[in-house]
Amino acid sequence: MNTDNVREKFIRSEEALSRLGDDTKQLVFNRVQDLRGTKDYLETLIKEKEAVDTQITEQEAKISSLQDEINNQANLKEELVRKQANNTEELQSKSVRFEELQIEIKQTSETLQSISNEIDNLKSEISQKREKIATLTKTNQELEIKLKNEIEAKEAENKELRTDLETLKSENAVISFLLEESAEDLPEVDILAAVMNLGQTTKEQLKQTLEGQISPVIITRTLGRMAEKNLLNFDESNNIISIR
Repeated sequence: MNTDNVREKFIRSEEALSRLGDDTKQLVFNRVQDLRGTKDYLETLIKEKEAVDTQITEQEAKISSLQDEINNQANLKEELVRKQANNTEELQSKSVRFEELQIEIKQTSETLQSISNEIDNLKSEISQKREKIATLTKTNQELEIKLKNEIEAKEAENKELRTDLETLKSENAVISFLLEESAEDLPEVDILAAVMNLGQTTKEQLKQTLEGQISPVIITRTLGRMAEKNLLNFDESNNIISIR
């Protein structure tokens, strides 16, 4: 074999090695780009899951608030029905008031039904969001198999966020419990019954009527709350109280 042939083969070998090196670099570059794209997609899925968890917490808090309102409306309805039964003879001479009570009972029932429908809708939304979480979780698990090393830091962050979320849920449960317990101690029903008997009255007259049953301080505090709940009208400028 002469020198020219050897040189030509050497040159071809160098060119082949150069092309192989270029191909290898391109392959490595493409693989790195794919891994970066997959990591970005995984981070997006984690953020979406956190957003859905937040929405579920808000929806559950709203359901708890609506359930409290249902209990209040149910108690009011029960008191109205009881008053109607106890005053059968008096209602014969007060047909106008009887019709007003019937309207109030109907409005209360409609309010209860409306709130119940809203709760059903919220529960349906939560069910859909939980299904979405299940889908996202499955996709997340598949990506974790391929990219375990890349997501270790994200898993630690996600664990910390879950801990914070549980802490917030626990605090919210305590607050809801305190609100429910305090709401049970407020004498709205007695005050409402007294105002119904008196018709339009003043705060001082109401205090005299309920003297020995409810303290004046509790009456003053409760009137504001009942006005906020639209259970009665309370004009603080002249202390006039009346049924809506």
